[in-house]
Amino acid sequence: MPGKVYIVGAGPGSADLLTVRAASLLRNADVVLHDDLVPQEILDLISSSAEIVNVGKRCGALGAGQAKINALMLEFAQRREVIVRLKSGDPAVFGRLGEELDALRDACIPFDIVPGVTAATAAAAAANFTLTDRRAASAVVLLTAHSCRGRSFSQVLFDPEQATYAIYMPGPDYAETARELLRLGLDGNTPCALVSHAGREDRKTRFLSLSELQSAVGLPAPAILVVGKVVNGANLEKSTYFLEEIHESVRSAIAHPAY
Repeated sequence: MPGKVYIVGAGPGSADLLTVRAASLLRNADVVLHDDLVPQEILDLISSSAEIVNVGKRCGALGAGQAKINALMLEFAQRREVIVRLKSGDPAVFGRLGEELDALRDACIPFDIVPGVTAATAAAAAANFTLTDRRAASAVVLLTAHSCRGRSFSQVLFDPEQATYAIYMPGPDYAETARELLRLGLDGNTPCALVSHAGREDRKTRFLSLSELQSAVGLPAPAILVVGKVVNGANLEKSTYFLEEIHESVRSAIAHPAY
């Protein structure tokens, strides 16, 4: 039986900004595959019995390629129990997370993602300003100056088909939210994920298309809506929204048997 891979965000670099779960996983890992940008003070939290492998590279310097990193995750998962793939910042923000998830899914390796503080929020906190302000800014745009496709900022900013939208407080009028996104130029088949109580034990996720969002029944607040092609990578059959409905049916059948 394979081990489990935990893809963990190391945050901006300070050990005291790690999540409690991230720190616990580092102390209990059998193997840690870490980016080069992860500082020593975080690596010092790793158990002395763990195998530590630096798989990162800095811009312009040689390092492990993505295919090699994927191969190492799969290799270690076959013979060790707890594997931590430690990434700087948050794994889901410019961290090639999608490619690593594809490799794990294809190999049927169980995994979990542990978010971390991303650079944008850390920078705002360090410089004592806010990223949003209802008087001045109702949106935050995360861009990278390093594009594998060589596209300009203007091409990326104004191409809704190549962007991911994370919409806070999307309800309760999901129909109007959907109409706004369609007017922006998104296709009705654009995949969406509606996540309620993200990061909690009682979280629920519903996967649907943008056109289906117009008739969606709201999940309990707080909820967030993620829209874009990246949602396609998720396993739609494991939507916790639908699983919760199944579990509720099972609980009801047990409590009120037909015989």
